[in-house]
Amino acid sequence: LCGIAAAGQLAECVANGLLEDFGDGYAFRHEIARTAIEMALTPSKRREYNERALAALRENPQVATARLVHHAVEAQNLDVVRELAPAAAREASRVGAHRDAVGYYEVALRYADMLPVDKRAELYEGHAFECHLIGRVEAAMEAQGQARQLRQAQGDRVKEGDGLRCLSRFAYLLGDREAADRFGAQAVELLETAPDGPELAMAYSNLSQLAMLAERLEDTLMLGGKAVELAERLNRPDILCHALNNVGAAGQWLDFAKGRRDLARSLGIALSGNFQEHAARAFTNCACVEMNRLNFKEASSLLERGIGYCVENDLATWRDYMRGVQAQLLVRLGLWDDAAAVAHEVVDDEATTPLVRYPSLVALARLRIRRGDPSAEPIVEEMRRFLDKGMELQRLVPFAEVMAELAWLGEGDRDEALHLIALAEGLAPTRAVFGGLAAWRRLLLPESDPSETDSMAEPHRLQLIGDWRAAAALWARMGAPFERALALLQGDEAAQREALDIFEALGARPVAQHVRGLLRQSGVGRIARGPRQATRANQAGLTQRQMEVLQLIERGFSNKKIAAHMAISPKTVDHHVSAVLGKLEAVSRGEAAAAARASGLV
Repeated sequence: LCGIAAAGQLAECVANGLLEDFGDGYAFRHEIARTAIEMALTPSKRREYNERALAALRENPQVATARLVHHAVEAQNLDVVRELAPAAAREASRVGAHRDAVGYYEVALRYADMLPVDKRAELYEGHAFECHLIGRVEAAMEAQGQARQLRQAQGDRVKEGDGLRCLSRFAYLLGDREAADRFGAQAVELLETAPDGPELAMAYSNLSQLAMLAERLEDTLMLGGKAVELAERLNRPDILCHALNNVGAAGQWLDFAKGRRDLARSLGIALSGNFQEHAARAFTNCACVEMNRLNFKEASSLLERGIGYCVENDLATWRDYMRGVQAQLLVRLGLWDDAAAVAHEVVDDEATTPLVRYPSLVALARLRIRRGDPSAEPIVEEMRRFLDKGMELQRLVPFAEVMAELAWLGEGDRDEALHLIALAEGLAPTRAVFGGLAAWRRLLLPESDPSETDSMAEPHRLQLIGDWRAAAALWARMGAPFERALALLQGDEAAQREALDIFEALGARPVAQHVRGLLRQSGVGRIARGPRQATRANQAGLTQRQMEVLQLIERGFSNKKIAAHMAISPKTVDHHVSAVLGKLEAVSRGEAAAAARASGLV
């Protein structure tokens, strides 16, 4: 671009640190210098230089399309933008750079007014798909709606039907189960009027997925079977792995080994074919199946692999969903601080959709109830609101268990909790789901009959038949201290005192207080009162307000989040944090949190 005559000037720029010489080209050492110089150019000069750069770079087939798009936009060469921006988006998607893909689709749509209707519809559909992968599901709904209007104007029933299937998926991710069912049914109804094709196979698989999520096993297997048959006939491994995922996740309740195999096959196909969204979904369902069976080691491995895969491929939606499941696992394993940190990464992001938030809400609700955190109530209410748009078992079961725990502690309505447990059991496809629910019902109604227990997870079965020693030992081997302590509560005085010690060590203060009350009611004497937080706080010289700040510091809140949580100014929070650090003789927030835990302040 500069010509041979400019060699001396380029050397001077390199010598003064403005440019770097890479042998076959030059680059600005700092982006800020490039931007400053570019801004100093007149608009006409900037367009001229970018046009020259575009022409030169197009001579080199190795140059990334994204670079060409940049120069085409800056040169206002709209024909080249319309040609190359969609290609750059597809390239970015293929390598897992989905945020970049969204950006390129937005560039393409900005200049799409002159394109034919079908090309504009394709851009909106691509934009919608990429948006949903990075968690911008509302934007995905809007773009897919635009595409649907264009397909209707064309009279293209197949593309319109495929768009309805996408709208079904996006609506589900936004927590609107009713709209998801409606769009999904409309998609199949429209596509069945056209010759069999991949769009119909995927629409069947989408309905199979919705049925699986509602625990309607017969519908899942019937619709999934249709999708599998059509996908194999059309040689579409991407649709095949999607359908196998549904069939495997539902089949776990009928034949666990076969369900596992179907899910493993789905994951293998997705990974080998680079079907990124399907792979993320397969990792998620594989992990959740292991969690359902209390196979914590297998679930942990799958979650680590799945989250890593999603981070590598920019799949924010599935990454954050799996983080919530991981937080629930960490709660089970007694790693409560780690669980809170993981869950807050999801919940504190205002852009996270309701569906993706839910697993993290479950983890936080359990933590806050067990720690006596007054901020548990808004979390529980958010869980309740989610159920208003669709009563799915996978969300009803944890909500029923949370409400049962509140009722057991005397902080909730026992009748409501028992009603929710009965409702969940009425929706469950098999008694294998009932273990945790039946255990909580036994705590609320000690004389209740669990009925048939053979298909339940082993520690729950042992508890329900009265073998508390074996149940507690099994929970211990699994590394689940809270559940172990609940099993020990069924035992003799020594076991109950051991349970109390476990609850104290976990920091489950309200639970420990409740257990003391139960022990006194049963005539057990000389029960340690337990350290009083107020006394310890006074010894440290902390005011009640400073204690509240300390608790939020320990949970990983920033000053800005503490201010929003407590409805006070950030400056006031700064003063409180400084006072807390000083009184605890800590030099950092982490050190203050560690000191607070060690001394029992939190």
